[in-house]
Amino acid sequence: MKKEFVAFSMIVCGLISAPVFAANSCGYSCVAPYDLAEGSAVLSKISGTNFLASKLAAQFLKSQIKKNANGAFKVSVKSYSATDLKEGRFKDLEIQGKNVVTKDVHFSSVNVKTLCDFNYVVYNKDKSTVVFKEDLPMSFSAVFSEEDLNNTMSANGYEKLIRQMNEFGTKYALFEILSTKVGINENKFIYTFNLKIPIFNSQFTVALKSDLIIDNGQIVMKNPELVNNYARIDMSRLTRAFNNLNPLEYSLNILKNKSAQLSVKNISIVNNKINVSGIIYMPKDVLTQHKD
Repeated sequence: MKKEFVAFSMIVCGLISAPVFAANSCGYSCVAPYDLAEGSAVLSKISGTNFLASKLAAQFLKSQIKKNANGAFKVSVKSYSATDLKEGRFKDLEIQGKNVVTKDVHFSSVNVKTLCDFNYVVYNKDKSTVVFKEDLPMSFSAVFSEEDLNNTMSANGYEKLIRQMNEFGTKYALFEILSTKVGINENKFIYTFNLKIPIFNSQFTVALKSDLIIDNGQIVMKNPELVNNYARIDMSRLTRAFNNLNPLEYSLNILKNKSAQLSVKNISIVNNKINVSGIIYMPKDVLTQHKD
């Protein structure tokens, strides 16, 4: 039954580990169920084939997720019938992950769940393509610890962001970022830069302490304060540098897809962990290519 669940694996693996696409807002619509197999729901319920098919789909999805990410995962699939599930029509999909690591990005937890009661994805075996027949919106939530973010910031991808920022800073003899570090204390976000300022021919450490807010779909610092009292530091310049090197934005890129849109709705710091939630949305009629 592997081929029958390819459409589901495309959704899951695409949302968890695909390349980046930016979007600030998501608009979607849910539709009433249609094209359901006549009488199959009753027959599946009596025979138990619907329950079995849902369990097999969840197990297959979990195995595909594990190919792209490390962590402890729970996957749940609810279908109308075994026949409808085979054709790509299903009620609900939910993925819960704990201590997740994918593409060097660390999460304490990640939860993804469909928002519509009817979802329709068609797999073309001959062309190895998947078409989203209706909008596929999914809620997501992610939790980051201080350790998660610092582990992510030590990855090659994040180091590349620092190099790109330094190309600008050194070109105009403004600054060079030697290293960055995140701290979370008393439910405040603390972002530390180890800087070299050519004009002063010196190195020093500057820490910004702040709350976090959502501004136009982006995670930004709210009224950052200098923990190190360097009056000569240009705060606006450091804030811009932070936004370009934001480890939270970098981490959430892993949930985006070249066709999907991601909109961050809420952020909070509770018990010294950062909680982020929003919507991932795959528009209707998007076609994606599947590779075995």
